[in-house]
Amino acid sequence: MDKQDLKRIYAEVEKENLLFANKTFLDNLTLPSQIIGRERKAKELVRFLLGYKQGFVVPFVSVYGRSGSGKSTVVKFVCENLDEDGISYAFVNLRKARTVFGCANLILRELGQASLKSAQGINTAIEQISSAVEQGLSNMKNNNNTKLFVLVLDEFDVLLYDKRGKPSDFIYKLLVMEEKLREKGYLMCIVAISNNVMSDYEVDDRVRSRIGTSEVFFEPYTKQAVIAILKDRAAKAFSQPVDSEILQYCADQSSQEHGDARRAIDLLRVAAEIAGKRGEKISKMHVDAALARLQRDRVSTTLSSASYHLKLTATALARISYLSQEVWHSTSTVYNQYRHILEKGDTKPPLTYRRIAELLTELENMGLVTSHTSSKGRKGYGTEYKLVVAPDVIGKVCFPDWWSDLVQRKIQHDKSVSSMFNSKNYHSTLFNNKKGLSGLINSMNEDSWNKFVGLK
Repeated sequence: MDKQDLKRIYAEVEKENLLFANKTFLDNLTLPSQIIGRERKAKELVRFLLGYKQGFVVPFVSVYGRSGSGKSTVVKFVCENLDEDGISYAFVNLRKARTVFGCANLILRELGQASLKSAQGINTAIEQISSAVEQGLSNMKNNNNTKLFVLVLDEFDVLLYDKRGKPSDFIYKLLVMEEKLREKGYLMCIVAISNNVMSDYEVDDRVRSRIGTSEVFFEPYTKQAVIAILKDRAAKAFSQPVDSEILQYCADQSSQEHGDARRAIDLLRVAAEIAGKRGEKISKMHVDAALARLQRDRVSTTLSSASYHLKLTATALARISYLSQEVWHSTSTVYNQYRHILEKGDTKPPLTYRRIAELLTELENMGLVTSHTSSKGRKGYGTEYKLVVAPDVIGKVCFPDWWSDLVQRKIQHDKSVSSMFNSKNYHSTLFNNKKGLSGLINSMNEDSWNKFVGLK
């Protein structure tokens, strides 16, 4: 490649980008200039924070709701646009950490402090966080002499998955730190953003009693709200108007289970990129291609650094979904699949049923799985899980060779069944069998198939 080749490539890429006027508006990491459909939620949050003017603020606010419901965007928008001299904040995304101590270091770095070594202990980390907050507030100028620091902990769920690091103890120490700062005349509030309300997690009673019930729940966006967000972003991002039918289609594809505005924006952006490369106007075909790419990329990115057993849990759900052609599966069914896979060639001891249930929740928090509660009759109610991406996408990312072998065995089984149904003896077998079709299915060795699927 020489300079002329590079210039030609440059010109081709520039031509591809002619669809865009300002691509920034299709970037989910960029804070929008206005919030659509979430004014009431912003008001709830502001009400909690502005209590500091009367000398009191709640110590802990739980902001929760499904992925893509606008939680992080609204919280960041409120914090950045509060026109108050006495408020400062730090926004920390805990997804980058894997342990409680890692979370503490992320907070320290966001406060402009150096990271600590694990040997220094969590108490030292709390002391450093407290000193940084106190110093920051003391340097603020405020005529009312009342100051508030807001510590926003996004992806708060991550903190609670590190059982060895004692997350409840860490939260407790942060709350005690708040009390000590209050004694010195400084107010602090922790805003925890997660996919579930705090009561859904295992935390100590001493923590529950201190955090109270200050909550802001973000229900899923309605389809109309997602369309409104897409219209606003599209009007600013594209050089030419986008057909409203395409925006509607993006909203439909991203809202099949719940309103996910982030996914809808990504879908529109990638569809436009694909259309630009082909020199075409955005169509439903480009949206479909974008959906397939995003699913693959999303799973690959999410599971690339996941633990072995988390990958196994995802694969167990993918396996039973692929083989049974059913979408919803109970925790016990997934657990049996997980055990079935381990028994087929893994010497590692299996995790407990309870731990697999936790991993399913983690997969849901990652946006790969959705759940609902269903009635089991006399057995009460239970949770069922469903993949939001195609099973083969999960299988190819987690264990590609193993998944390929599974697909080949499924194809061979289908061929053998098809061959039997097409044989000359099929009709006579069905006619002579007193139990009719169910008897014929039994003659196909249903028990053997159930063992292969893992239902037995």
